[in-house]
Amino acid sequence: MTKTVLPLLALCLLLLSGCAVTSTSTAKVKKPQKQYVGLMTLVVSATAEISQLDSITYEQHIRGKFNNLENEKYRRHLEKTLVRNLDHPSAQTRLVKSSEVFDLNTDIGYSEFLQKVRATGVDGILFVKQGNYWYSTNYSTVHFEHVSSTTASSQPSTSYHTYLIDVNSMQPVWYANSLVEGISAGYDTLNNHLARSIFRKLRKDKYILAGY
Repeated sequence: MTKTVLPLLALCLLLLSGCAVTSTSTAKVKKPQKQYVGLMTLVVSATAEISQLDSITYEQHIRGKFNNLENEKYRRHLEKTLVRNLDHPSAQTRLVKSSEVFDLNTDIGYSEFLQKVRATGVDGILFVKQGNYWYSTNYSTVHFEHVSSTTASSQPSTSYHTYLIDVNSMQPVWYANSLVEGISAGYDTLNNHLARSIFRKLRKDKYILAGY
């Protein structure tokens, strides 16, 4: 009996430890003057804080990083996840993937970047940059009838910084800092939790229409 029940208890504990915890704090840089009806995704692996998406910021931190080969798989997956979480029959905000606007592994100057963004008709840029990515190890011990069993699980966590940038001013109007942790799966689950959290906050803060 002991040999059967103990592994089951350990398995249940391991499954529980795989639950995700997502926390997102937001800042209204500018109070919403309107609700955005079109957003273009811009996913970049960078460390800089974005005060405005001017030519200097673009040249130093964005050019060649939003359509490079190295992070192409991750960017496409996150874009797909963002679209899936916003795509709803009653959704009143459309999302344009930057991967469908800009050619892969092609150098794009700032003027051409602005021209192509505005040609899509969007009024906002959803700028997402991944911050730190780390693993944490959790140890769980189960005691049953004088027998102990310890399990160790290593789970990835990551932080994200998301800016809603107005296309006319090219300045952030909204910012979110998200932490997704406690996941036994890979970035697929991390991205899903991020997308749900971001759009929930954007609706709550009245930057996009609720839709449903």
